[in-house]
Amino acid sequence: MTLSLGQTLASLVALCACVGWAALRAPWARLRDGVQSHVFLGAIVAVALLWSISSAVGMLPRLHLLGATLMVLMFGSRLAVIGMTAAIALSGVMMPESLSTAPFRALVGGVLPIAVSHLMLRVCEEKLPPNFFIYVFGAAFFGGAAAMVSAGALTAALLDLYTPAALPPDAPLTAVLLMLGLAEATLTGMLATLMAVYRPHWIGTFSDERYLRGG
Repeated sequence: MTLSLGQTLASLVALCACVGWAALRAPWARLRDGVQSHVFLGAIVAVALLWSISSAVGMLPRLHLLGATLMVLMFGSRLAVIGMTAAIALSGVMMPESLSTAPFRALVGGVLPIAVSHLMLRVCEEKLPPNFFIYVFGAAFFGGAAAMVSAGALTAALLDLYTPAALPPDAPLTAVLLMLGLAEATLTGMLATLMAVYRPHWIGTFSDERYLRGG
């Protein structure tokens, strides 16, 4: 995907505004714990590697999983914005040909799915019973699917608007988005379950008192 200079600059300004807002309101005190800071840095590297593992389907943009929902569940939406932006910048360094589009990809593949994931988490917390399976299937599984589908749909819409030749008429968008959504949901649900069971202190939005004791 190729962006004009104006589109790149607009994406960069919007991304800087999002990161600045997140940095001002992020719970930095959590990262003063050495273990938590190591987990945060490890998550950034893991997401960068996840983004570097991509494949192409016909004329569609290169496809990969996001990891945004899991970042939200682990660190909250504000630290997730900072972590995802750092991870996408790192993936751009590993793949220099994609560095120029990093701000755009950070907005569409980072900020947007983080917002969707945060919304799904809030719905589960405020509208549904405090249950472990609600957290895993609602916030993690369906949150991951919704985040991926929303990011993919927006990417396709922008491509169709600005570079219509990039998407052939017979592009299997719906099938690809559903498959990616299922993969993202499965990865997020599986890792969130493992962390909630074996490393609950790694996943900051999970509470034993709430989801296991119903408090």
